[in-house]
Amino acid sequence: MSFVLFVVYILCTYLRPFEMFAPALNEYRPMLILLALALVPAVMRAVMRNEAGARAVHFGLLGLFVLAIGVSQVANQWAGGALVSIADFSASAILMVLCFLNLTSIRRLQVTCVAIVASAVLLAALGIYSFHTGFMAEQLVLRQNPTDDEALESVDIVDTNPIPAQDTSGRYFLRLRSLGFLNDPNDLAQFMVMVLPLLWWAHAPGRWIRNLFVLGVPGVLLGYAIYLTQSRGALLGVAAVLLMAAHRFLGTIKTMVLMFLATAAMGIISFGGRELSTSEESAAQRIDAWYAGWTMLKAKPLFGVGYGNFLDYHNLTAHNSFVLCFSELGLFGYFAWLGLIVLTFLGLNRAIQLAPHNTPERRLTVMLRASLVAYLACAWFLSRTYQPGLYVVLALCISAWVCVQKLAAPNTSPVLQEALPWPKPTLMAMFISIAAVYLFIAAQRLIG
Repeated sequence: MSFVLFVVYILCTYLRPFEMFAPALNEYRPMLILLALALVPAVMRAVMRNEAGARAVHFGLLGLFVLAIGVSQVANQWAGGALVSIADFSASAILMVLCFLNLTSIRRLQVTCVAIVASAVLLAALGIYSFHTGFMAEQLVLRQNPTDDEALESVDIVDTNPIPAQDTSGRYFLRLRSLGFLNDPNDLAQFMVMVLPLLWWAHAPGRWIRNLFVLGVPGVLLGYAIYLTQSRGALLGVAAVLLMAAHRFLGTIKTMVLMFLATAAMGIISFGGRELSTSEESAAQRIDAWYAGWTMLKAKPLFGVGYGNFLDYHNLTAHNSFVLCFSELGLFGYFAWLGLIVLTFLGLNRAIQLAPHNTPERRLTVMLRASLVAYLACAWFLSRTYQPGLYVVLALCISAWVCVQKLAAPNTSPVLQEALPWPKPTLMAMFISIAAVYLFIAAQRLIG
């Protein structure tokens, strides 16, 4: 029963049925009630069985990150803001813990992935239907002022067609979105890009009719919906997935050449009328925001400027999840956040080594790694450090490693049984990512 409630909660988290079809119920906090109903039995089951889809180090890093959020406010002379900030992030943290408590077997992980994929396909279908018919268009289609790339509030519909697909006024960018934490078109696109590799997990060699309906139709829906979001970051996520697939056949050097060519191509094409070049005004403003984050890190390197305080120092958000983290939480919080990501990657790589070839477990683990890469590629140009979506995909990947490790334990070599050496790679990742941000800034200023 606890797992059923968990799956229902995951579906409601993405599909937002209460906001969409029964907004009057929101005053009764149905999602909070559902969370409690799912969390209590999950905790009881985990305690009784001494079982979870994560190790102590994962819980520890998540706890350290929560602590860093609170400390960042205390260090900036707002002790009362520590609890407020932790409470603000608690939805993401609790959701991750809920995943850990429930994803204790490959079967449960598979069912959850299916639920997430189904949620993405349903949102894509509903969004496309809204775009072409006007159904719930005010909620599901953003009319964004083309002269203000940051305006994410719907504007008054004046002299425009209520059916977005038939609006030829040219006054606005029409961008697909959803409700809840997917209300921003970029968030919706990032979620759908993350789902694309999981969809491929269902591929069955030689069964082309089945693949047409199980992969082809949902893939087209997701692809078209991603296009309708007009999210430039989503293109980078899709490119990251394709490059990972190409690496398997082309090798490292040819893949790097392909990556260079793809990056050059993105600099001269547009996406729904929105340029991808760093010389485009909006992109230049984003690089300026990165520079602002860089200066915040230099000014307060240990604990940052405080959770949620980036906009107190710059007029635009960071537009980079990595920059947002190290500027607001300093190196202390950045170590915990990036450590969780690095440890997750190391676990996935270990799981791929452990799982036998041509097994569902190994294929799912490979697809989850691609999903995480896609999500983080999008996050490089989006401020999504604290969003629930990141912590769900991290929990899925961590649980995959733990579950595969349990299955392979009797036949695992002593080397593969060793603990994952994550601290040193995390420090290297911190240095490389901060240096990459600085190189982006330097390149933009050189070009500009």
